[in-house]
Amino acid sequence: MTNLDFLGLTPFGQQVYEQVALHPYADTEGIAGFLGADVAAVAAELRDQANRGQIRSVGGAWLAEDLTQWLDTEHARQQAEQATAAAERARQRSRLLRSRLPAAHRQGTRKLVGNDGTELVTHGEVSIRIAELAEQATDTLRFMLAGNEGFGPNPHVIRAFVGAAKRGVRLTSVWTPECIAAARGAPNGRLPPLGQVHASRDVPYRAVVADGRAVLVQREPDDPSLGALVITHHPTVALYAHLIDALFRAGQPLSPNVPPPAADTLDPQRESQILHLIATGATNDLIGKNLGVSTRTVQREVSRLMERYQARNRIELITLTTDLPADQVGDAVGHES
Repeated sequence: MTNLDFLGLTPFGQQVYEQVALHPYADTEGIAGFLGADVAAVAAELRDQANRGQIRSVGGAWLAEDLTQWLDTEHARQQAEQATAAAERARQRSRLLRSRLPAAHRQGTRKLVGNDGTELVTHGEVSIRIAELAEQATDTLRFMLAGNEGFGPNPHVIRAFVGAAKRGVRLTSVWTPECIAAARGAPNGRLPPLGQVHASRDVPYRAVVADGRAVLVQREPDDPSLGALVITHHPTVALYAHLIDALFRAGQPLSPNVPPPAADTLDPQRESQILHLIATGATNDLIGKNLGVSTRTVQREVSRLMERYQARNRIELITLTTDLPADQVGDAVGHES
């Protein structure tokens, strides 16, 4: 007999379900009779299947549900739970990175080197430190990327950059063509939403400049495994900011990533209203009624938001752009894109 453990069905459970399916409205004793099995054992199995929603009781008799549809529904539920959990983790991480506790940990473990306050960051902590710099930025974020160190396994970094953009922080990114090609070769086939990206073969290594106060830069250009330095020495920070600006100006703009003109950009209040309504599960028609605009206008504005934040669907858009409680995020699952 086929192994159907993923349905919670043992071989005996499969036999019970099969008889329920073949004999609609049979009672427990009837099912046991068809199987030649103990009534108590059959009754226990029927209760288990009913609790999972695979069969249902109708006036003391039993009816089987479509297991294919049940499986699809179960996977949809699990995906919604995972999306909700991811949103909650992102919200908690964002709060933590905006607090003083990570900095206190670094000081307590004496990771500072040099009298100028230069901080040594291990390879495993680089993405966390980048996210922290992005979360704390208030004016500008400059980012250059070379080599194979991308953001594929570090979605919290992308969320931190998107959060900075929502706060009005200006983003500047310049990548090598190889990094751009690698990002476009990822499963979603798009660049992370890190602001306007230019391409330049002259980018030497990875570096992030937050405002004019700190720069994170690889210790060794050819070996990211050696970690990075976070430097707060003002002349050095200014030097890296100037380097990234110069590379960006000389780089090649990527037309798919050029932001729309300012006149075509949603005002912050309208954007916030739309995101909140999406998070409550509202359809485009309902959003239009709430805002006093046509459904077509809402479709256009939602599409613009998804394109700007590189979101594949509504739940991803909410996860990337809001700080709503996780139980509200799940309500958006299943609505129109």
